Amino acid sequence: MRTPVYTFVLPVAALALAATGCTSVTDEASGKGRSASEVCGGFAEEPDAASALEAIAGKDVRLTADRSEPDRVLGELRKAARTPQGGKQRMEGIPFCTLEAAGDEKNVLSITLREALAVPRGEAAKASVTAYSTGRLATSSDLFASVYFTCRMPAPAHEIVLAAELERADENEADHAGIRDEQITLADAAARRVAAELGCAGTGLVKGVPAKARP
Repeated sequence: MRTPVYTFVLPVAALALAATGCTSVTDEASGKGRSASEVCGGFAEEPDAASALEAIAGKDVRLTADRSEPDRVLGELRKAARTPQGGKQRMEGIPFCTLEAAGDEKNVLSITLREALAVPRGEAAKASVTAYSTGRLATSSDLFASVYFTCRMPAPAHEIVLAAELERADENEADHAGIRDEQITLADAAARRVAAELGCAGTGLVKGVPAKARP
């Protein structure tokens, strides 16, 4: 029997509610936005993550996240953990946190979550990336960072591999020493927040700034 491919169609009302899950309607409408420690449900509220987001977005920059869909992330990943492995196809990333600068709507970064069918091999050895010790595989490059980790949810769900992927906007000119550390810190913080919401066990994710992996 053919296993159905994932679809992400939700009623308009549900999408509207999910899209505002990380933000305040009042803040969005007024253009005031929120601080780095408050956006997207406060996933970056810990000092290391908040500092990393400020370093990328800019000191004291107010942020909006109206294109984020955290509730959809949790719903689809729970569904993935109950879907039989045979016949699965690659899941597209679901926007956990998509950030813009309040007022000028300048793109800052986006973090998506998805089920990964496997952990990529050889990725950490590439000269173009820096590898870190968190989850099963964590790398960061000039504009991209990803964390792959195992999630064992309570039965009847089965163990799956999840990927938290951060992409920094081209228009966000935040290149500086330490940018890769900051990107992986945020991807790891998002992974930990989603893992906690799902009740994942055995993630191997670390708190704070992940250490660079030894070659």
